[in-house]
Amino acid sequence: MKTKEAKEEFERFVDEAGAVVSEFKPIDAVRLMLDFYQQERAEGCDLQADGDMLLFQWGVHEWGQQGRYFEFNLTRQLIDGEGQDGENMTQLSLTCYFPPAPELEALKPGSKWCASPDELAGFEYFVVKSPAFLAVGKTQPENVALTFGEV
Repeated sequence: MKTKEAKEEFERFVDEAGAVVSEFKPIDAVRLMLDFYQQERAEGCDLQADGDMLLFQWGVHEWGQQGRYFEFNLTRQLIDGEGQDGENMTQLSLTCYFPPAPELEALKPGSKWCASPDELAGFEYFVVKSPAFLAVGKTQPENVALTFGEV
């Protein structure tokens, strides 16, 4: 896939799986983002140079008008080899938003990178065993957002 078409390609991938992003629970987000990463390579993004990576992030954040939420996020970071120093860096980001209940507020925010498809099994194990996933993995979030853009 071309890096600039990552969002459209992911939406097609989700549609072909019979799913709808707006209805995702974190368990769905993990399954489809990881499958998409495994199956779809980004043109011009060198895996050996960290040009196509996955990031798992979680924690309670406040973003102005949006308010305070616990975020369960998976992001695919793509760096086109034609750019230098991240000039052509884009991110496809999928975030599940939950009201910040006390048990979610108590979770320490964190993140974990997956540098290549070879690391995917270990990355998936980390995600599904994480306190964040165990807390919200099968829970319907208040909102789900799929975004794509330059960093």
